[in-house]
Amino acid sequence: MELRGLSATGIKDFLQCQLKVVFRYDHDIQSMKNDHMKIGTAVHEALEQFTLRMQHKKSFPDESDYDFAIKTFMDIATEQGLEAMGFYEDGRVMVTEFIDRYDPSEEVISVEGFFKLTTPDGVPLVGAMDKIVKINDDTIAVIDYKTARNALTTYELKDDIQLSMYDYAASLMYPEYKNRILILDYVRINKQVSTYRTDSDREMFVDFLNSMWMQMGKLGEEDAKPRFNKFCGWCDYASHCPAYAGLIKDRLELPPLADMTDADFLDQWETLSAKKGIIDSRQRELKMVASQRFMTGDNISGGGKELYSTQASRTNYDVVKVAEVIPHEHLFPLLTVNKGRIDRYAKDFPDTKVALDRIAEVNYNAPVYRTRGVPEDENDGVAEQNESAA
Repeated sequence: MELRGLSATGIKDFLQCQLKVVFRYDHDIQSMKNDHMKIGTAVHEALEQFTLRMQHKKSFPDESDYDFAIKTFMDIATEQGLEAMGFYEDGRVMVTEFIDRYDPSEEVISVEGFFKLTTPDGVPLVGAMDKIVKINDDTIAVIDYKTARNALTTYELKDDIQLSMYDYAASLMYPEYKNRILILDYVRINKQVSTYRTDSDREMFVDFLNSMWMQMGKLGEEDAKPRFNKFCGWCDYASHCPAYAGLIKDRLELPPLADMTDADFLDQWETLSAKKGIIDSRQRELKMVASQRFMTGDNISGGGKELYSTQASRTNYDVVKVAEVIPHEHLFPLLTVNKGRIDRYAKDFPDTKVALDRIAEVNYNAPVYRTRGVPEDENDGVAEQNESAA
């Protein structure tokens, strides 16, 4: 298999499943994008074209700019083959609200900046950064748009391969800036999460790139093995994967626990953890399709069965209004304290933190079990492989 360069996507594919890498570079195998991927592509293109347009205007957006961006989104979405009408509405809302927040004073250095670089050790890197903005004379922000409904945490971003790739590429492309802020802009929920990389982080990432280039270069199509993981249900090549097809067709094998060796026990633990992720992903897809069909008045039935939905209600009370009704001496036993709000309060009023820590009551959740590789000759230096909650 001939690689033209390392990309963040290619690295993630290799770490998740080697067979996926082979599929991606096989021009005879077409990827099958789901609607989530299609709406992401369309929104990205609309935001890119809008930003390029506003760079020339250098003003606040007017009605024509909204029309332009929405038309761009609709054109790309239909070209991609986006089917669900609900996704079209989601995309229009994301684009519109992004424009509502547009700041014409923002100093944009690059939009959809494609890069093709080579490390000092000769490893070719390829990729594209959605937007780069100048913060001050020493600092730039590298921004990547996301259309997901849930945001990663700052802690999770510390190990994000894509952001590490952007940081390293930006350090080579824009050496005049000492600092780089890495930002994921979740346009669906209007939330930005940021992180950064230190010099030592960057040095370790370069070593990682060198190792990945060597390992991926040695991969032959005949050696590539499928690897079950929680993303299998969302894979663009799931329909071509024999392992995924086998999972869908085969029954789940559950050998007696009493007959298992420790090695068999751990193998089954990891296999079930991966398959559970795939099944959960599949169930989310089924629920999404069912929701869309129910919204249009469609019915799902067959074989003497039908799907129906119920919806639980949740009642909330405003604390201030409740306090006006219930006497204060009866009120405190009815109230609960939100830890997140207490933490924010302690941050705003640090003099209260010591007293709050003293009265805090700590409870523990169910234990979380993880598997990790253990060197044969020593019991330290272990690396985590996967995890599963009890």
